[in-house]
Amino acid sequence: MKHFVIAIAACIGACLLISGCSGVGSNPKDVLSKYLDDSLHGRTAEAYEYISQKDKNVIPLQKYIEKQSTDKDAFTESLMGKISYKIDDITVKKNRADAKVSITMPDFGSMFSDVMGVAFMSALGGADSEDISKMMAEKYKDKEIPMTTTTQSYELVKEAGGWKVFLDLEKQEKVSTLLGEAKELRKDKKLKGALKKYEEVLELDSEEVTAKSGKGEVTKEIKDFEKKQSYIDKVKLYDFTAKYFSTYLDGKTPGITFKIKNEGDKTLTKVEVTVYFKDAANNVIAEEDYHPVLVSAYSFGDNNKPLKPNYIWQMEPGKFYTAKSVPTEWQEGNAVAKITDIQFE
Repeated sequence: MKHFVIAIAACIGACLLISGCSGVGSNPKDVLSKYLDDSLHGRTAEAYEYISQKDKNVIPLQKYIEKQSTDKDAFTESLMGKISYKIDDITVKKNRADAKVSITMPDFGSMFSDVMGVAFMSALGGADSEDISKMMAEKYKDKEIPMTTTTQSYELVKEAGGWKVFLDLEKQEKVSTLLGEAKELRKDKKLKGALKKYEEVLELDSEEVTAKSGKGEVTKEIKDFEKKQSYIDKVKLYDFTAKYFSTYLDGKTPGITFKIKNEGDKTLTKVEVTVYFKDAANNVIAEEDYHPVLVSAYSFGDNNKPLKPNYIWQMEPGKFYTAKSVPTEWQEGNAVAKITDIQFE
């Protein structure tokens, strides 16, 4: 499966590239054709000669080659060989030219189900990703690969040495950096910060797919978060105790008990409680997450029941949640419990 992903990345990367031999630059169509040919056939260094000086100032040759290099196996090579292009139109205005190019490449959407089937069956048989890649290459060896055609726009600029392809690599680098920052912010639950990064990307490129989908997802996550936060105040956590319990198997063990009451008007399918353990100086030294309510196909026991309005959850008498990873520096009884996440039915 990994090799198929690499194959997709390689093919799409080639198409983005097609998104010198200096001295050849009097005709914008010829320059674009040579750039596209070199890009499609893996002649990255040669293709680099046809890009603008402004792009070269952003990314030197070696870095450009490294960014475009991928591990190509038989399957990838077979897909790369299917990509073709046709320059439909070029409009020249003084020192700038705008081109429309039809790119024909494998239709990965229709191929994906085939790949998933082969990957699943092969994985059960113990095949690795390289074996799967070879199987896919064999599968399409005598079978027509589904193709799709899209139209891409290219800009060329006239420099002292002739016409060059302007990729705007400076903008691409900024977009890549911002998307990486947005991803990290989402991971850290800093949703408003992530949203701002996506908006900055869209200011640079209003059609950037990852940013558009990311903005929509984060906007929904923020609304859901605000809705949860307003309801969490209606979920009461009380009778909280944190102490050492005596057990037959483990002896003296840190543990907690508490109750939860849903004082709102919605049914909850998840309630997450985070307990912060403190030392004698009142510093937080550890934390543990618990899910007294967690309704899913994979959960079982008492926590697999929804918490309806006005219902109370509590553990069975004599039972408690363990906190075995809490360090010995913990001061018994010095802990704080908070409801940190909920989900509605």
